Amino acid sequence: MASRRWTAGKSAAGSGLAILVNANAKRGGRRIAAQLGRALPGARIRLTRTIDEIEGWLKSVRDARCILAAGGDGTAIALINAMHHVIPKKDPFPCVGLLPLGTGNAWARSTGARKLGQLVDVLAGLGPGTLPTRRFGLVECEGILTGFAGCGWDAQILDDYKKQLQASRGPGKRVAKSVYGYLGAVVLRTTPKQIVRGRPHVLIENMGDAVYTVDPEGRVVKIDGIGNGAVLYEGLASVAGCATVPEFGYGFRAFPFAERLMGQLNVRIYDRSALGAFKDLRPLWHGTHPLRGMHDWFASAVRMTFSRPMPLQIGGDAVGERQTVDYRISERTIEMLDWRTLN
Repeated sequence: MASRRWTAGKSAAGSGLAILVNANAKRGGRRIAAQLGRALPGARIRLTRTIDEIEGWLKSVRDARCILAAGGDGTAIALINAMHHVIPKKDPFPCVGLLPLGTGNAWARSTGARKLGQLVDVLAGLGPGTLPTRRFGLVECEGILTGFAGCGWDAQILDDYKKQLQASRGPGKRVAKSVYGYLGAVVLRTTPKQIVRGRPHVLIENMGDAVYTVDPEGRVVKIDGIGNGAVLYEGLASVAGCATVPEFGYGFRAFPFAERLMGQLNVRIYDRSALGAFKDLRPLWHGTHPLRGMHDWFASAVRMTFSRPMPLQIGGDAVGERQTVDYRISERTIEMLDWRTLN
C-alpha cells in the first residue's frame, strides 16, 4: 500500500490534511493518489483496499486537521465506521471531507462537492483558519453507521444500476455511468420488476419516543399521542427507508427533509405503484412536497416489517433481503467539510 508521510513544512499545500484514497475507486485510485500527492505535498495520503487498513491508518492521523475520503459513498461510509471502531465514543469524530470518485456520490453532493480538480485547488489554497463544516446525523442499521438505508425500489434500483454498469461495454459504458444510465436502469430494469411483483405490505413501529411529521407547507410538527410501540404506518409501500442526508446521488433528492431535525431519522414511505412513480418521476427526483403517496416522519428509532423479504441497501450497498429491519439514530454525529462555503 502506498503511504505518504509529512515531508514538507506547515506552509506546504495540503498541510494538516490526511487523505484516504480507495484503491478500488472506479476513476482510478492509484492514479488519483499520485495526483493528490503532487498537488498537496503537505498532506498525508494513504491508498487502502480494506477497512482493516483504514483502521490501522487512522491511528496514525488522529492529529489531522481534516480527514478526506477520495472515493464513492462506500468509501465515506467505510471511513466513518472505521472511525467508529477506533475513536472512543466519548470523543468526537474529526472533520471529514469527501472527494467524489464514485458513481452517484450522494453524500459528497450533499456537502456541495463538485469536480475533483476544483476541490483539490480549494484544498491547496486553504488558510490556517477554522474549516467550515456541516453537521450530519448518522443512521445506524445492522451495526453500520450511514447516511441513508432502505428497502424497496431504492435498493432494487441501486442493484439494477450496478448490474447495468457491469454489463456495459465500449462507448455505452460512459453513458451508463451518467444520470441517463441511472434513469435507464429505473425505467428498463426496476420498473418492469415492480409491475410484475407488486408492492409489499409494511408495518412501521415507533421504537423511540416523540415523533414528528412534515405538514403540507413543509413545517415540522410534533404528532401528539405517539409513543414507543405505536404504529406509524401500515399499508402498501414501494420504498421504505430512513436517512440523515437528502440525496441518493445525481441530484435525486430522495429525502429532501433529512437535515431538518438533528437527532432524528427522516423516515420516508412512498406508497404509489410503479406506473404512478413513473408519471411523477420529475417531482420525485426534485423532492417536491407535498406529493401524492409520500409520507414523512422524524423518529429516533423505527422497526419496519414487510409481508415478504425485501432487498435492503445500506449507504448504497446491497446487503441482501430482509423481512424485518431496525433503524435508529446514532449517538454520534459527523462534521463534514462544507464545500459550498469554500467554493
